Amino acid sequence: MRPEAPDTLGSLLILMAVPCVLPIPGIGNVMGLGMIGLAWAIWRGDSTLGLLGLTRTSPLNAQRRRQIRLGIRRVHRLAAPWCRPRLQGLVSLAPRSWHAAAAAALVATMGVLIFLPIPLGNVLPAASVTCLGLGLSHRDGVVALWSAGLAALALAYTAVLAAGAWAWVIDPIWRAIGLAG
Repeated sequence: MRPEAPDTLGSLLILMAVPCVLPIPGIGNVMGLGMIGLAWAIWRGDSTLGLLGLTRTSPLNAQRRRQIRLGIRRVHRLAAPWCRPRLQGLVSLAPRSWHAAAAAALVATMGVLIFLPIPLGNVLPAASVTCLGLGLSHRDGVVALWSAGLAALALAYTAVLAAGAWAWVIDPIWRAIGLAG
């Protein structure tokens, strides 16, 4: 990756994650799939992830592109008091390094969770990806570790919902039709 790529990648992660918190139908599906594709690019060390290039060539009009850039800047400004360069080794994403593999796995897993139709299931994964984006942009490994903690909470939330769905819905249906023994 180019030296400035983590800043760009961090902003791109923020751009994809923040809308997933909002209850807009379909946004989680689109952004979740986008995150899965982005995870693949992170793993490969793709250096063509220029956010400015994306915003210049997008089909959006100039006013909308400007609003998007201002929104990302606003998120960075809000996070700036808490973010500073710390544990920078955790946010250096050399291609196919364990850091890149961990970041790609986190983004892909959170993308899958965002894609799934889970009640309030987008909030924790989107917060996790946003923290990773902020950690990369501000070279803050502590914020990247927060991202991992939020990802663990998101996975636990999903597991609890899946266990509840099994116990209260699926298992009684299977017992009623004689499939459970």
